[in-house]
Amino acid sequence: MPGITIEIRSNEDIRYVPDPFVKQGDTVTFQVVDIPGEVDVSFDDGNSCLTPPGPYQLNGNSLATSSTQNSVSFTAHRGLYPFTVSIPGSLRKGGELETKKGGIDVTTDPPTETEEKKRK
Repeated sequence: MPGITIEIRSNEDIRYVPDPFVKQGDTVTFQVVDIPGEVDVSFDDGNSCLTPPGPYQLNGNSLATSSTQNSVSFTAHRGLYPFTVSIPGSLRKGGELETKKGGIDVTTDPPTETEEKKRK
């Protein structure tokens, strides 16, 4: 089944492999790559396109808990589903928790030529 992997890395933006575009029924894997400790992934306003809807707790200290695989719901509407990644164990200067923003783009249309070029 087609899908994407969302890589969560320290000191980098979120990476989408191959891209952030999915369709209903696709798999979405959140994966912690180089962050030891806990990472929380939650969808903004609780508006998730995934089954189960989350939030998800990942732990970079263990291969078994460093990723989670989910499916795009067959009832997910077309559009962008923003999410926030919180890294409670790491504090930025000023005492703020480190957060990263991302989004999953659900489409029901065939990919455009531009999207196809991005995938290659």
